[in-house]
Amino acid sequence: AAGLFFIGGWVYTTYHHYDELTTANLTLIPATIIIAAGVFMFIVGICGCFAACKENKFLLAVLFTVLLIILCAEVTAAGLAYGFRKDVKKAVKEGLSDALQNYTGTQKDQMNYVQRELKCCGVENATDWTTSKGWNNTLVPESCCISTNCSAADRKPSSGKIYQEACFKKLNGLFASNL
Repeated sequence: AAGLFFIGGWVYTTYHHYDELTTANLTLIPATIIIAAGVFMFIVGICGCFAACKENKFLLAVLFTVLLIILCAEVTAAGLAYGFRKDVKKAVKEGLSDALQNYTGTQKDQMNYVQRELKCCGVENATDWTTSKGWNNTLVPESCCISTNCSAADRKPSSGKIYQEACFKKLNGLFASNL
């Protein structure tokens, strides 16, 4: 149960910056389910200790049944995660493209965060910013710059002073490696 609490908390702290770029069902909803499973497993563990101390065969049979159901649910969840991995790729691409086109508010903050943290620029490459409706500029945002202080000349999509790797490739790899 403690492991589930840790994993759920880690997912919340690691992926809360991506909740607007991808749909919440990819990041925060699974973390909530993991934490809820941790609470449930803690309660089952307490009941198991009580059943073992009392040496009650009925309570032990109920505990065995609940643990068997949990095992089946875990196997099913693993199968579903594997089966829907292509949907994650589609959702990541759509979320990034939407954030790039509507570069305002929280989507702007999260897109800047992704570009700084993952050291990337644009969805497919830096030239994506030239077609962005929300950005309206021939330059890339400062979050694409390799150094902290870059001039307007450094922020051209062809400049060697900005990140060249695609954010979609990096973010999709990050999600896929943790799925």
